[in-house]
Amino acid sequence: MSTHPLLIDNIAFAKRNEHLAGSLSLADCPRLAELLASQSSDDGETVSLKESAQDSSINFTLNGETNAAGQHFLHLALSGTLITYCQRCLEQMPLNLNLSFDYQISDINADDADAAEFEDSDEYDMQEASQAMDLLALIEDEIIMATPIAPLHEGNCAHGTMQSGEKPNPFAVLKGLIKS
Repeated sequence: MSTHPLLIDNIAFAKRNEHLAGSLSLADCPRLAELLASQSSDDGETVSLKESAQDSSINFTLNGETNAAGQHFLHLALSGTLITYCQRCLEQMPLNLNLSFDYQISDINADDADAAEFEDSDEYDMQEASQAMDLLALIEDEIIMATPIAPLHEGNCAHGTMQSGEKPNPFAVLKGLIKS
């Protein structure tokens, strides 16, 4: 895909129960690339994420739905792998994404009294009705919000790191000399 926005009419998409599937390169998500901005290669040379993750992609599916009550919904599923740094050992690590989001499309203004009732629901996130909803921006926003602030390897890190209480005592050698 290109970096051009992918625009859909979300109400019409839901009314027609449409299905859209595709894949995005990480280069298509410039704000996400800033968060993962530079990866270091083994020779100390800095390589941008766009160059180091040419084969990486984010797969998405978007399904529209209209229920019997005439309410419009979008269901978004995202999957992919991001390369980030473990904040414990500072080594690169893959961050697997398997995300699912459900949106209710509403054209209710924030000034309406009923708007508060819609916002109290935890089942669906609200999306404003739009004839030109930017799907790329929505996908990028959801990934940015789902990315942990300080990612860590699960369990122990590959490279052993010393904990603050595990430092060797520099005077341990002298202790043996005193007794002799």
